[in-house]
Amino acid sequence: MKIGITIGLTKEHESLWINGIKLNALYLANTLLNIGDHEVWILDTSDKVSDLTKVTWDADKFKIFKFTEKWKELDLLITLGTSIPEHYSNAIKKNNPNAKIVKYQCGNNYVIDMERVLFGDPEAPGIPSWDKGHDQTWLIPQQEHHNKEYFELIYRHNPEDVKVVPFIWDPMFIDRNKEILRSLGKKLPEYTIKPVSEKKISVMEPNLNVVKYALIPIMIVESFFRKFGEGSFKQLFVGSGNKLLKNKYFMGMIRNFDSVNRANPLVKFIPRYPVTTFLAEETDVVLAHQWGNPLNYSYLDAIHFGYPVVHNAEFIKDAGYYYKDFEIFDGMRQLDKAINEHDNNIEEYKISNQKVLDRYLSTNPEVVDTYRKLIENLWDPKKHKLSYKYNWKTNTYK
Repeated sequence: MKIGITIGLTKEHESLWINGIKLNALYLANTLLNIGDHEVWILDTSDKVSDLTKVTWDADKFKIFKFTEKWKELDLLITLGTSIPEHYSNAIKKNNPNAKIVKYQCGNNYVIDMERVLFGDPEAPGIPSWDKGHDQTWLIPQQEHHNKEYFELIYRHNPEDVKVVPFIWDPMFIDRNKEILRSLGKKLPEYTIKPVSEKKISVMEPNLNVVKYALIPIMIVESFFRKFGEGSFKQLFVGSGNKLLKNKYFMGMIRNFDSVNRANPLVKFIPRYPVTTFLAEETDVVLAHQWGNPLNYSYLDAIHFGYPVVHNAEFIKDAGYYYKDFEIFDGMRQLDKAINEHDNNIEEYKISNQKVLDRYLSTNPEVVDTYRKLIENLWDPKKHKLSYKYNWKTNTYK
């Protein structure tokens, strides 16, 4: 079959790291290419980039075309990075009555929509009328809790047409970035042993909404500092954090912290950086917190490079240093382990965590085979018996 996956480019040589959408699309494309039976295209639905050779990935491997150039050839369209107007959905089905359209959801839509309603522009348009015409909605597993039935109602789907699908991650792009840093003679994202007093802690949450926000990690560090005092770490860097300093309420909160309210604050708020550069230059321990989004590329990226990751992501509780929910003091205990014990267990950490990373790889045979069956079941729902009940321990189905 000929399969298209949508994205929306905004400029030439656009970074893969401005959000996770293009990574989602390319990891999915790699998985579908690994099935071996299909032609897979990335389809740009925007009108902002005319020269599609100027992308930041291998365009020979991940072929990219304008959506308008290829839609008539499609057997399966997966709208991932962008939606399409309803008239195109109708035209695709009219041109090829056997064609299928899948909406692939990889964002926490319920939370985003909630924030738009409560805090956004009241004059902004509502849910687009073109979110129609797709046969199924697939959503990544960390979004099931908030979004599965939400999508059933919004898109007027039967329950069986909203499916949780395996999460996909791959180190191909961060490994490439590491090699670019090497070629430039820059510091590499590789964990190295240091004295405790020299260790730097980093938070990489984007601070765009309530799902991934830096305050809990800052409070974990504050509790750690109150207990262990001077010399227990060198610095906390809060990435994507400089915008927080513009908020007076936030500033009023953190001024109460001993790690901040001192001549040389131990907490530094910095802009957003590429993950490989941030890890290489500012990080010895990654400290993370999420709310309803327990699979994140940045966590897996850091684990891949051997960094201790202190986190509350329950879908990878068997990796890194896990604390539960909003339990700040448990987070502090896990941070203590990451700072003071990790250097004695580096090789064990790498081996045990590689098993976790393997279950998300776009080359994982079980993940590839699950997507093969999902695709084939679009045309013949009884061909493969799948429970569609996600198992976080395998990243497939129970």
